Amino acid sequence: MIPLLFGITFITFSLTKALPGDPVYSIVGERSSPEIIEKIRREIGADKSMFRQYAGYISLLLQGELGRSYYTNRKVADDVGLKFPNTLLLAFAAMVIAVPIGVLLGFIAALHKGRAADRIITMLSVFSISMPVFWSGLLLMLLFSLRLKVLPPSGTGGLQYLVLPAITLSLPALATLIRITRITVLDVIDMQFIRTARAKGLTERAINAIHIMKNALIPVITVIGLEFGSYLNGAVLTETIFGWDGIGRYAMEGIIKRDYPVIMGCLLVGTIIFVIMNLIVDIIYHYADPRVRVHGTDR
Repeated sequence: MIPLLFGITFITFSLTKALPGDPVYSIVGERSSPEIIEKIRREIGADKSMFRQYAGYISLLLQGELGRSYYTNRKVADDVGLKFPNTLLLAFAAMVIAVPIGVLLGFIAALHKGRAADRIITMLSVFSISMPVFWSGLLLMLLFSLRLKVLPPSGTGGLQYLVLPAITLSLPALATLIRITRITVLDVIDMQFIRTARAKGLTERAINAIHIMKNALIPVITVIGLEFGSYLNGAVLTETIFGWDGIGRYAMEGIIKRDYPVIMGCLLVGTIIFVIMNLIVDIIYHYADPRVRVHGTDR
């Protein structure tokens, strides 16, 4: 974990420094006097070599700090702490929509392979995964906010502000879950133990719920974990389009303003979240499928 975080910080720090432009000019403007520009450059440490700047940032991390924003002078850790609950709520709402619908439709498509239901669901998944998030978000905003006037177009708040960004964010995960569930279920259906279960006289409902779905869970759990982890890193486009005050929008503002501590802080927190999500998925594997359990006597 620690070597990974150091690697991420070094790569990210190098890439942010390679970006065109100067954060000092973004703060004070290009028409400011050379004295003011030099003063700001010294205050934010931009006059030091890249190695010294990186060493200073690592020193801050070791003290539990993520630095301060160049623009607001607020602690990045405090801002991330304020915005993370909004991102968590949006990600959770999107997965609440995507997981049950995606798994159910994928299962139905596999059971009706080659029929009309399979073709319709497959077309729906292709359409959902092909639509850019910014386009589907704008369409939903146009329909429900400007035409029907039933939901606010943007902002952060209660359920009425959450519906549109959650639906927009859920569409790619929904399409992916449909495709993965369909493929996995089709693989399991053809296995020998399913034919054995039918020969033993088990009902189709029991075979579907116990034997097929349980054995198709591992790839589905993997996709759910990866999608949820990526959403917790901040849905940059969705949060920006709908003005949702989460980590994604915060990171985008940092990139536009070349606010390096904000960019580094968001990426670092996102990396930690992603590693934790992968760990949780591995733990779920242990309970979902006995075949992946590793015992000392089996090694």
